[in-house]
Amino acid sequence: MADMMTGLLLLLLVGVTVGRVVDLHKRIYGGQECAATERLYHVKLIRYDGTNYFLCGGSLINKDWILTAGHCVPEVGTISVTAFLRVNQDVEKNRVDINIKEIERKKDSKGTHDIALLKLDATGYEIVSLPDCENRLTNGKTVQVAGHGPMTANTKDTTPSTTLQCANTKVTKCKLASCPGFHSDPVQRFCYTETGVGTRGGDSGGGVMYNGMIYGVHVSGGMTACDKESQAKDVCEYQDWIEIITKSSFPKVGIV
Repeated sequence: MADMMTGLLLLLLVGVTVGRVVDLHKRIYGGQECAATERLYHVKLIRYDGTNYFLCGGSLINKDWILTAGHCVPEVGTISVTAFLRVNQDVEKNRVDINIKEIERKKDSKGTHDIALLKLDATGYEIVSLPDCENRLTNGKTVQVAGHGPMTANTKDTTPSTTLQCANTKVTKCKLASCPGFHSDPVQRFCYTETGVGTRGGDSGGGVMYNGMIYGVHVSGGMTACDKESQAKDVCEYQDWIEIITKSSFPKVGIV
């Protein structure tokens, strides 16, 4: 399996379409290549279910934890997860295998939420700043998304981008009451859209950034039932869970 995985990853890195990679998650089009100094905390995730490989994104929120979408690492069917860190540089050098026994998924009486934490050792890598939850996002704010997917809106184009793509979009009122799939409480999400900018398979789990902080985890949009807008899990709504699991602290008002 190791040889197969290595071959697949090399194909992905040079941008060759691989039929065994299932393009169900979301990607970016209408953006531009991220600068070499941008998104150094961004993680490329590849999950294997025994038959297919699935591509997602994630963000290092401290040296031990990646924050991503829950559907990127479902509890049933996940055999292995590989993380590629510092993706603007030598991704093969910065490859880490995730122990699937150390994947935390948010659950409650309503079900499993579309958010997850992956444990690893990433000492020496850049991390993203957690949000200032006293200053939440409002409609009209410009946020940034990023991913490794096709750079066109043509659904027949499934060729992954060889570079990390960044795009700006604007927070908007959610048009849909909810999105099919994982638990999606309207209070625990926000939406965003921009003319000429969209998401396609592969970008789920990537951070939605504002003012240098991760306010959201991208979970849906593009060519799905949720195509009226892209949606993110609101990181501030999961502050207690994230702090307990990761021992990270969100910014505190009045503390220097």
